[in-house]
Amino acid sequence: MIKHLEDVSMDYMMHLRFAWLLALKLFLLSLTSLVHGMLPFIFTHKVSDRIASLDAELKWNSSHDKDTKNNS
Repeated sequence: MIKHLEDVSMDYMMHLRFAWLLALKLFLLSLTSLVHGMLPFIFTHKVSDRIASLDAELKWNSSHDKDTKNNS
């Protein structure tokens, strides 16, 4: 557990907050997707656009953590 926290350059509470916020965002996107499934004319790109945005954010965080460690 400690190694993972060090790998992502977070303490326990930062990691907990980040993970719970990500889970909440994904949960809300899943609800949006369910609504879109029933009413395909709404939220036509919302879920895919937001997932792409979250993916970019996670990749940025990962590369930023590596850069921070390399500069230490």
